[in-house]
Amino acid sequence: MRTLLMVLGGVIAATGLLPAADAPVENTTITVEGMHCAGCAKNLSTKLKAVKCVKGAEVDLATKTAKITPADKEKVSPKALWETVVKAGYKPTKLVGPSGTFTETPGA
Repeated sequence: MRTLLMVLGGVIAATGLLPAADAPVENTTITVEGMHCAGCAKNLSTKLKAVKCVKGAEVDLATKTAKITPADKEKVSPKALWETVVKAGYKPTKLVGPSGTFTETPGA
């Protein structure tokens, strides 16, 4: 009986009758120089959250990184994120996300 249930489960999954699992969220991580205090991290977090298609931004002063979460089913522009860090007064040194890895301003 157990084997039959396993086989039936495989058949149902293969036919697409079960809903597909949601695709994993692809976050972007930016390494940032120039932050010196918690106020810097909070300032940058606020600015990154204001970027179009961004759902959330967590800035970690200790690791000097910003982790950006996109809004559901949205793609965040790596160029917009990079430029936001620069406009906030900090220096992005590396951006890693679904569009690739950048060590200078990404293209459009």
